[in-house]
Amino acid sequence: MSAPHFFVDSEVHELLQVGDRVLLSEQDSRHALRSRRLRPGEDVTVSNGVSWLGRGWLKGEENGVAVIELADVAPIDFPRHPEVNVSMAPPKGDRLAWAVQKLSELGVHELNLMETERSIRFPSANAFARLAVVAREAAMQSAQPMIMDLGEWDGLREALTPMGGTNVMLHETATERLSEILPQDMSWVHILVGPEGGFSDPEVSQARAAGFRIASLGPGILRTETAAVVGAALVLARYGRLG
Repeated sequence: MSAPHFFVDSEVHELLQVGDRVLLSEQDSRHALRSRRLRPGEDVTVSNGVSWLGRGWLKGEENGVAVIELADVAPIDFPRHPEVNVSMAPPKGDRLAWAVQKLSELGVHELNLMETERSIRFPSANAFARLAVVAREAAMQSAQPMIMDLGEWDGLREALTPMGGTNVMLHETATERLSEILPQDMSWVHILVGPEGGFSDPEVSQARAAGFRIASLGPGILRTETAAVVGAALVLARYGRLG
């Protein structure tokens, strides 16, 4: 069974060193001490989410806060090749939170929510805050060294700005499959995923003009959140980060 994984504040713990005693947040302490019922001496891993990953054990509890003593530390292998970014038109209901959870579990670097011609949902600031919590908890559950970033709300125009590397728009009418267009080696892959009604023909033309490859995930038509997760997983598997 893998050790429970937690994140610590990178501003407080910019550098992790062997022998450090780090304090979990009140929320994470409740999870560790009450929900997980961890006892002194049990193994845990911690990350500052930026540059350092540590392994140690629960030292004890001070004023309701869990204290971790580090026995081993190592720099996070960053950048993790390839860095996968997803821009997605938000789906309805709880499906957006589900997508955030799964993409964070997979180790996607950044998710940007994107307004398109056929978008039907526009998350509020409070919704963004809740989604950030979902991303953090999913990264803890899957022991990711970093938490997936949630980018600002963008329009398609901003999302089509080339980021370097390979830029792909997923579209059901494409004649090429995503797995067929990925090069041998790549440090950056950006995937665009449209709304329920798909990208419009003018939007596909805009993407082509911006240098994006147009690719499909197969003959079926997947829901937005499913396409985002499958697309990211295929990229990660192609370059050995999954599977």
